Amino acid sequence: MSILPDWRIRELAQEGMIEPFEERLVRNAQNAGVISYGLSSFGYDLRCAPEWKVFVNAFNTVVDPKDFDPKGFIDVVSEEIIIPPNSFVLARSVEYLKIPDTVMVVALGKSTYARCFSENTRVALADGTSPTLKEMAERSAQGEAFFGYSLNEHGRIIVTLLESPRLIGQDRLLEIELDNGEVIEATPDHEFITRDGRSVQAGSLKAGDSLMPLYRKAYRGYEMVYQPLSGHMYPTHRLADEWNLQNGIYEDAPGTHRHHQDHNRRNNNPWNITRVDASEHIRMHNAITYLSQEQGGAFDPAEHSLSIKDALAELRQNDTWYRKYRAAQSVKASNFWQDERYAEARGKLLLKHLTRWTAAEREKQQERLRAAYQNPELREKIGQLSRAAWSKASDARISRQQEIARNIRLRPEINEETVRQALDETGSIRGAARMLNCDRSVFRRFRHVVQAFKGTEVVNHKVVSIREKEGQHDVYCLTVPEAGNFALEAGVFVHNCGIVANVTPLEPGWEGHVTLEFSNTTPLPAKMYANEGCVQLLFFEGERPEVTYRDRGGKYQGQTGVTLPKL
Repeated sequence: MSILPDWRIRELAQEGMIEPFEERLVRNAQNAGVISYGLSSFGYDLRCAPEWKVFVNAFNTVVDPKDFDPKGFIDVVSEEIIIPPNSFVLARSVEYLKIPDTVMVVALGKSTYARCFSENTRVALADGTSPTLKEMAERSAQGEAFFGYSLNEHGRIIVTLLESPRLIGQDRLLEIELDNGEVIEATPDHEFITRDGRSVQAGSLKAGDSLMPLYRKAYRGYEMVYQPLSGHMYPTHRLADEWNLQNGIYEDAPGTHRHHQDHNRRNNNPWNITRVDASEHIRMHNAITYLSQEQGGAFDPAEHSLSIKDALAELRQNDTWYRKYRAAQSVKASNFWQDERYAEARGKLLLKHLTRWTAAEREKQQERLRAAYQNPELREKIGQLSRAAWSKASDARISRQQEIARNIRLRPEINEETVRQALDETGSIRGAARMLNCDRSVFRRFRHVVQAFKGTEVVNHKVVSIREKEGQHDVYCLTVPEAGNFALEAGVFVHNCGIVANVTPLEPGWEGHVTLEFSNTTPLPAKMYANEGCVQLLFFEGERPEVTYRDRGGKYQGQTGVTLPKL
């Protein structure tokens, strides 16, 4: 079967396939802008008649496709209709169709009501990927579900379920260029969310407008998102955990940690997040993190020790920090030797050094030590001796550190650009070192790069320019019932499809007014207009089937009004 162009549709319409028939695409009627209807290059845009059945569920009616209860609907005759949030209406087409025996008709929603993007528009997903809308539509048809980012009613970023990515039809597109170099292709009426929380159609945006941003950074391999309300970064896996708690997947049990089941810290799909006992979780990760190179891991105790000492040496240059650090360490040391909570630990430590003595000698020595540590003057003298010994050993320790450092693969060919690229791609210093096949000590030469990676540049995504893209293009969108908006990989938030049109394919031999179903997938009321375009029909012509819809006496044959489903 082949899709029919405008000239062939016109020929069939003149033979009675469409009545009344508009042989051109009408965009202006009586000097007023309308949602286009009539013949297009490869299809025909139907109009809605001013007869509506609005589902209001005033009687808590169950929507049963086998037995629609008329009490769940109210009949409205009007040139406009308001569809309640998360509700739907039934309508009929103005046109009466008589489908030839060799033609099959498929209906698509009008992008004007759906608000759409080009097929190559990438969506930011919570698993760290960014497929195109076309890819999502294909994967959704195989049963895959997607989770992305949305703004709730208070302006806080949350993780949400993204439903029904799908082809809407064809329409003209605008190219919105952002200051980060990204270009978004959207229909002129698609609404973007600005930095101050307003919704502005793409066609009304202007250069310099600030859009609501999605900023994501990796910290120790975990993704963090910038919360515009608080101005702080927040872990994405906690947002996924919140989704699980709100939907009753598990309980917020005390003493538990959030855990990535597949051990991929960037996969923050809610199904990948669970709760485990805190101690068990720490042991689990330590068993992986501290695998030595001999055990097949990447942990180097000497290098790890050097990193800690270097970090402390750098921090010691901050007098305020160092004073607080020494005071805290002093309190910890005093508590260990005096607080009864640590009596068992002290006993084990003393016993370790007294195993060469007899029981009587150990008891005598322990008694002497207890008495000694109760003497403040003796404790101070021991402290002075310890500090002197530590200072004496410093030169030898530094010399040893330098010797180890000389033997580390420093990879001088690695530069700032390669380090930052590896950090961004892997999300951690450890991962970047593995990617570059070098020791982590290499990154000490690029402390400013590492610090920039750990921080975040919080600026608004601004519109640089808006221009029209030539021609008609396939357009896609999706639905977010929970929030009505989602984030693009380009780093901005946009509203989702407004109205979804559902129409059964029209089979060869069928005739009648088309019954149309329009669902409002947003949390806000949505408006539709009678006698304007609402559904785009695509016509395919091939051989006549053995049995047409007319031949088998279909129950919807010749319908003339808004027709409810029949058994």
